[in-house]
Amino acid sequence: MYRKAVYRKVVMRRLGASAGSHVPPRRRVDYRTELLGPDRFDLILATNPHLERSDLDHFHRQRSTCIAVYDGDRIASSSWMTAGSVYHHELQRQIEVPHDQHFSCRSYVDPDYRGQSLFAHMVYTYAQRVPAAQLVWGLVYAWNKASLKSLESVGWEHFGEEWSTYVLGVQRAGSSDVSMKSDGGPPQP
Repeated sequence: MYRKAVYRKVVMRRLGASAGSHVPPRRRVDYRTELLGPDRFDLILATNPHLERSDLDHFHRQRSTCIAVYDGDRIASSSWMTAGSVYHHELQRQIEVPHDQHFSCRSYVDPDYRGQSLFAHMVYTYAQRVPAAQLVWGLVYAWNKASLKSLESVGWEHFGEEWSTYVLGVQRAGSSDVSMKSDGGPPQP
């Protein structure tokens, strides 16, 4: 307990790909995927236990879209794409996302639907609707092998990390770039 109070570090991998380089998920599913605008954001609040009203308020202020996968009338999974100044709960800090990029966050797959690559389907569907050169990306814990595998299946690559460290309760933030192309941009498959 003492060690956690003195030092703690949260590290998230930054993964993504240009919208035009996404590949279709290998696994086919028979669910409907929809992009929801602000007038339908409230539908997701009751289906994602990690989503709060303050998140919806943020998404209403940003250029945000919700991707939802439906099994009939039931929402099986959802994810948000947004840009601008985004509060990242796990890092407990703001992340700045340029206006021509699309940041995936607050994703959730209902336990009854896990293991079906629904997140990969949501990201692929979204990528097909934005300009091909724009970056679609997100942050994933390095230990979350299922999410990493799902994202790699649609062409996402690890291109950096974001972290927050806490020493005696004082937060320090940082980031690093890895696997960068010679022009300094994220990797393109």
